Amino acid sequence: MIDIRPITMDDVVPLHKVTVRADQDRFIAPNAVTIAQARFETGAYDFCLWDDDTRVGLMALIDMAEHDDRSEIDAPDAVYVWRLLIGTEFQGNGFGSAAMAFAEDWGRKRGRRCVQIQAVEDNAAAIGMYQSLGYALTGKMSDGEVQLEKVL
Repeated sequence: MIDIRPITMDDVVPLHKVTVRADQDRFIAPNAVTIAQARFETGAYDFCLWDDDTRVGLMALIDMAEHDDRSEIDAPDAVYVWRLLIGTEFQGNGFGSAAMAFAEDWGRKRGRRCVQIQAVEDNAAAIGMYQSLGYALTGKMSDGEVQLEKVL
C-alpha cells in the first residue's frame, strides 16, 4: 500500500538512489535535482512515495494559484504534476496511478479545477498511463512535451 508524505531531510540521500532505467533518463530529472529545485519554485511541494518502509519514488506538485512563473499553457487554477519518478524496480505495480490519485485529491482539497501534467512527446508508456486514468491530451506543447489534463 502506498503512503505519500512530504519529503524530509532523512529522505534526500535515499531518494537520490531511486532511479529509472537508462533508457528513461531523458524523460525525467533525477530526484536530487527535483528536491533542490523545489526549494526555489513558488507553490512547489515535493513528496516521497513509500511502500511500507521502502522509498519507491518521488512526486513534485505545483499549485499554480501560488506559482509566480506560469507559462502560457498553465491553467492558473490547476495542480501541475511537475515531476513523478517511480524507481525502476517498482514500476508496473500501481504506484504511478496511486500518485496521480493523490495529486487529484490534493487538488480537490485546495479547490483547484484540474490536474495538468506534461510528458515527453515520445514517452508512450507515460502518456498511455495518464490517458488510462482519464487524462486527455490538450493539444498544447511546451519544450517538446505534450500536455494532458483531467478536470476534477
